[in-house]
Amino acid sequence: MARKKKRSTLTTAEAVARLDRMLPILRRNVINALRIEATLEAGNNVVGSMEDRSIPGAGTYNTIKQSLGYDLAMHLARLYDVGTRHRHPNERDVASIPLMVRLLRQRRCQAALRNRARNGMPENPNRLTMYERDCMAAIERASQAYSNTFKGEHGRGGLKTLKAFRDTFMAHSLLTDVEADPRYNQLFKLTDSAREFVEAARLAIDLANSSFDLSEKLFEKDATTFWEAALLGKRSGGTR
Repeated sequence: MARKKKRSTLTTAEAVARLDRMLPILRRNVINALRIEATLEAGNNVVGSMEDRSIPGAGTYNTIKQSLGYDLAMHLARLYDVGTRHRHPNERDVASIPLMVRLLRQRRCQAALRNRARNGMPENPNRLTMYERDCMAAIERASQAYSNTFKGEHGRGGLKTLKAFRDTFMAHSLLTDVEADPRYNQLFKLTDSAREFVEAARLAIDLANSSFDLSEKLFEKDATTFWEAALLGKRSGGTR
């Protein structure tokens, strides 16, 4: 009789090290997703403001939009990837929000992160308790942000559609006839949820200012400048 395979385990130090390795990968994917989201939204806003929407080469514009949508879906599929389900989560070589939140919700990881927050800023000994409180509050916000991902009109349904789209279109070209084409409002909802999660997770893990607000504003400004030049003929200074 075959012996049962021993379940994979991680020490607390290994679990925290995994959180440290995941964080920059998730942050990079979120930044890319936010840049694409801003580009798509700015393009839609510029087209929506046009009195005459008969764009020369409109097919190319639609191809650009579709390609950006696929790229956004790819980044989101990575962010929400649970990995190969027949392997234990600790054995999955994947950096993703579901696997990160699984570790952040473990008491041993929370205790280790609290301890690191308490002892990680020796130059400010009078604020150590505050750092520990901030760490725990950030872990709670990250956990809640992940739970909120499944709520609302575009939450759970968006994740389901995204997975089917990834499996049948991006990762493979399957013969399965599945209606899986994520809508922009689903992709934007998942992008916003990923942003909220990673903002909180970064504060919990690195005690770093985690807001993406400035990046989003820069992406929006840059995208609007581009689309106005491409679609309206505007150049810097408002000239044509």
